[in-house]
Amino acid sequence: MADYNRIEDLANATAYDVDGDKVGGVKDVYVNDTTGQPDFVSVNHGLFGGGDSIVPLRGHTLRDGELHLAFPKERIEDAPDLDENGHLTTEDQEAFYRHYGLTDTQDVTTYETGAGYGAAAGAGAGAGYAAGEYADRDRAEFADRDRAEFADRDQAAARTNENGEIIRSEEQLNVSTDRVESGQVRLRKYVVNETETVEVPVEREEVRVVREPITDADRANYDGNIGEQEASVTLHEDRVNVSKDSVPVEKVSLEKDTVQGTERVSEEVRKERFETDGIVEGREPGQPGDADLR
Repeated sequence: MADYNRIEDLANATAYDVDGDKVGGVKDVYVNDTTGQPDFVSVNHGLFGGGDSIVPLRGHTLRDGELHLAFPKERIEDAPDLDENGHLTTEDQEAFYRHYGLTDTQDVTTYETGAGYGAAAGAGAGAGYAAGEYADRDRAEFADRDRAEFADRDQAAARTNENGEIIRSEEQLNVSTDRVESGQVRLRKYVVNETETVEVPVEREEVRVVREPITDADRANYDGNIGEQEASVTLHEDRVNVSKDSVPVEKVSLEKDTVQGTERVSEEVRKERFETDGIVEGREPGQPGDADLR
């Protein structure tokens, strides 16, 4: 059973996020031109209500002045900005739906529209009205606007039928790259202790006793005295001395290389297709239309 509410109650509600945390008061209500139902609200948030964000009403509930939205507070506060022109274009709506990741979340709450607020011919873009302004707006003004929109649409249809031409549109992907930081590499030096072994050639003197026969010259110089006598010789050797010097041996630096790569990006786009009714050249009567005619 549908739950009918007044848009005035929605405009005066306090908004809460999906976890029940308070976000702020409702500032504006954005009403769909075609259905007369509210599609979006603008909610004040931040310190002293200094900021506001537009939030889709899909999946919301309204009870006793509390508007419970289907999104977390962080996503609401990070919503895209909108120019203050009082109207949401189709592109604006699509941008908000992408931001909130909406796919199949549906509204379950229906609002009273009253006379002049019913279905109207239009592109479906929502017009935004301030909370108090919506309740005071004259319904005759909406009826005049609806009649004007019907007239414009009829004229456009007449031009299309007269010329036999329809413009086909489609979405195209615009892909760009942003240079962001991906990491940081640091180069530092530190000290380690290692043991080095070096072989150094050294010399030393040793003593050995040499015995030789007495020559005639030695006998001639012998004085004939027998007694104690000493002889000595001084020995030498090489002693190894070790010292250390700090010397530069290598220069190390960091360089960056750019590596080319390819990343695959996939995004859903909408494309318009044509289908025909009636007899078309090259197709027998009764055959189905060209559902994918470009």
